[in-house]
Amino acid sequence: MKLELYTVGVSQASFLDWRARLSEDAQAVGLEVVYSSIQETPEALREKLPVVLAELCSIPEQRIQFHSADAEQLCTFAYTNYQSRIKRDWNASLYFPSKEAIFLPFDAKLLSRRVAHLYYQEGRSDKVYHLYLVQSFTDDAYSVISRYGRRDGGLQQTEKVFDSHLEAAEKEWDRLHHDKLQKGYQVGHPTPPQQLKLALSF
Repeated sequence: MKLELYTVGVSQASFLDWRARLSEDAQAVGLEVVYSSIQETPEALREKLPVVLAELCSIPEQRIQFHSADAEQLCTFAYTNYQSRIKRDWNASLYFPSKEAIFLPFDAKLLSRRVAHLYYQEGRSDKVYHLYLVQSFTDDAYSVISRYGRRDGGLQQTEKVFDSHLEAAEKEWDRLHHDKLQKGYQVGHPTPPQQLKLALSF
């Protein structure tokens, strides 16, 4: 099994320091960790990693691959290290290649198949809108989550659950995304700590 952590906008010194400590931790628990710079063209990455690019809103610069036959150990180790980077304001995304989804920044049991971070500024209005189409890691329950409110303020949250109906969830995500773009919202980059804590129904 393999998980991949992608980063962008992280200083080389900070990345190398974390990489050295991560290698020691991985070796201690018998995990393999492989590091590489991104070599693919932006066009290839857009085709291969659309959900990663939507989350990062930038072309990734570094890839860290976690390998293990023990899925539970791998997910726990990778997600814990990912959370530690998010809390340090790193721009990072933990990707599950076989599911073509990212782990949500705020929950190790949820995967996101679609992501949008939208912002609106006009006059005194300064609003954010985060939109996710999520899937339970353990089953095929789907949900569309919206977080919205003033930038740098407390965000409200709504969630609509679609059980196993992926097509219906995708239509709802598309509808909400289109509606916000029609209202003048623009794609932007989120501050990682804003994504950490959500109240979820499953």
